[in-house]
Amino acid sequence: MRTFLSSALIGLVGFAVAGAGVANAQTTWRLTTFATDTSTYYNEMTLPFIARIEQLTGGDLTIEPYAEGIIAPAFEAYAAVRDGLADAGHLTPLYVVNEHSANGIFAGHPGGMTPIQMLGWLYEGGGEELLQELRATEGMYSLIVSIGPAEIWHSHVLIEKPEDLAGLRFRASGAWAEILDQYFDAAPTTVPGSEVYTLLERRGIDVAEWSTPGENVKVGLQNAAPYIITPGAHSNAWPFELMVSLETWDALPEETQEQVKAAAKLAAFESVLNWMSNDIAAMDELTSSSVEIVPLPDVVKDAIADAGRQWAEAKAEQYEAEGSDFMRRVVDSYYSYRDGWDSVSATTADE
Repeated sequence: MRTFLSSALIGLVGFAVAGAGVANAQTTWRLTTFATDTSTYYNEMTLPFIARIEQLTGGDLTIEPYAEGIIAPAFEAYAAVRDGLADAGHLTPLYVVNEHSANGIFAGHPGGMTPIQMLGWLYEGGGEELLQELRATEGMYSLIVSIGPAEIWHSHVLIEKPEDLAGLRFRASGAWAEILDQYFDAAPTTVPGSEVYTLLERRGIDVAEWSTPGENVKVGLQNAAPYIITPGAHSNAWPFELMVSLETWDALPEETQEQVKAAAKLAAFESVLNWMSNDIAAMDELTSSSVEIVPLPDVVKDAIADAGRQWAEAKAEQYEAEGSDFMRRVVDSYYSYRDGWDSVSATTADE
């Protein structure tokens, strides 16, 4: 399936490299990333995307990746690009929700869409265009380059009802951190992935969300707490973007821009398939370990989804009161696509 889809997508984007004519002058971008060079993120998202860029541009554009902390700290890719420290950045909008709440929607949303639904909204429902509109106000151009599937929680406590979240010290980020605080009376804290294991193992936190099974196994989080709670309904799908300054983007020839867009779209589809396959293998490994895997009850998942939608509506109303309709347009677009999908695809056990 993965090979077939990759081949089909390469065929669809072939126009981007066909008939190139005279070669363009070579351009090199310095890319700052949020992960270590041993991370799944770096090796399964960043490097394959770079390879697609070089393949589809015929080497006219090359990208030099730098792991977290070399050019900028893990969560500072946006600032590094804006400040000219890096030509490009690779990060999820999850970490800039405090700059604009719409980033919480673009990063995936508590109780929100699955990876396949998210791909549909981004590419066919206007999501990526809205993201680009937001980044343009910040002097940047953006492309989706990857989407991660549902995360899992590593926990020292069982969570059987929404009230069990109250008071929990929870490693969280983005809109989810706000929702934990405002709707569930939990105590969220945000730290980079490199600090999650130690914090969880030493009981500095009760529960940690960091990533999906494939990445968490590599980090060893199954050894830091006795329970795995799945799925992590706070994040059913979470996109990553490539951001560059508008000046850097506009300096590319038009044909190279089209090649970069094609490489980004191809990498996004490939990463979803690869990530899901890795997670299946990782869950098999976790199932045979000493950690106890516990399903998250529907009552908790439903409460998270309800709180996520309430948070989004409240933020849209807040921005409208301040004279901006952008958050409202993002929220309406996102949930309209989500509700539309549910109306034609949802089934129940009784049907």
